[in-house]
Amino acid sequence: MTDFFGNFLLALLLVGLLRFLYAVCALLVRTRDGGNIAFAVALPSALLYIVVRNPVPVSSWTGLAAGAFLGAALLLALARWRRRRS
Repeated sequence: MTDFFGNFLLALLLVGLLRFLYAVCALLVRTRDGGNIAFAVALPSALLYIVVRNPVPVSSWTGLAAGAFLGAALLLALARWRRRRS
């Protein structure tokens, strides 16, 4: 049970981190500066390289999947709520 909740929270944090990374890279690309665009491409590439090179063992795939699904659903609900407010 501890493995499930640990991987569940890990997936929630990863969804939030990916959303934050997407927002930062989008802001960098909007500046239309070559250096910023290169950094916006290099940052996720470097993080992906680190993740592939040093994988973290997952002991509960169901917890990881449930956390990722809930995190994605929360992000979609928040986006819809923001769109309705404006």
